[in-house]
Amino acid sequence: MQEHEVVRRAAGLWDSGSRAAALTLLRDHLREDPQARQVRLALVERYRELGAPDQAGRWALAVPGLATSVERDRAARLLAASGVARDDLRAFLALPTDTPLPDEVDGLMADVDRYREQFGADMLDRTGGRGDRFGDALESTGLVVVCAWLATVAIVWGGTVLGAHLTEFARWATTAALASCAVFCGVMVVRRSIGPRRRSAIVWGAAAVVLAAAVVRLVSLGVVGDGVIRFAWER
Repeated sequence: MQEHEVVRRAAGLWDSGSRAAALTLLRDHLREDPQARQVRLALVERYRELGAPDQAGRWALAVPGLATSVERDRAARLLAASGVARDDLRAFLALPTDTPLPDEVDGLMADVDRYREQFGADMLDRTGGRGDRFGDALESTGLVVVCAWLATVAIVWGGTVLGAHLTEFARWATTAALASCAVFCGVMVVRRSIGPRRRSAIVWGAAAVVLAAAVVRLVSLGVVGDGVIRFAWER
């Protein structure tokens, strides 16, 4: 569909009251063809009519001098709040992939970084520093898991040297350590799901499921063995 046809159809939708459909039509076409200047200008004007300077600035950054100072400021706040990485800016702003970033975008990154720092400080103020305590709790949990593994290894090796039979202890201690690892992974799922790196939550979630399944299996073996974990080849 040609640019002028997209703009014409969007105008018809807009005049009929279907503003969301008009914006969607313009955005979708612009993402398919980032160099569609007429469509971009129409999209910016529609957002200006709606009184949305953040979105107007977002789509205007590709055209030199198009965004107003207020729109640039709101666009910087939007980029900071959305957590968009620099590598994802082209997709977020519907920019061509074969050209350098516009000067307007490069010049805005200092403001984006400033707003990100401000938003982070504001979040700590609102939570009373709970964000830091949450991070400390995660580190403490990880430290406990590592210490549990090291203690298990030390006890088993020490007992072996002394001639003690510590197989059952080692298996139950390993089960406890795996359970701690599963809990740690579960906490990381929660933390990553509310942060900018949401995709990593999937990895942490998969690890939590695998570890939890291993713990359930070991415990079930212990229940069947009346408190003794025995594997199939030992029966």
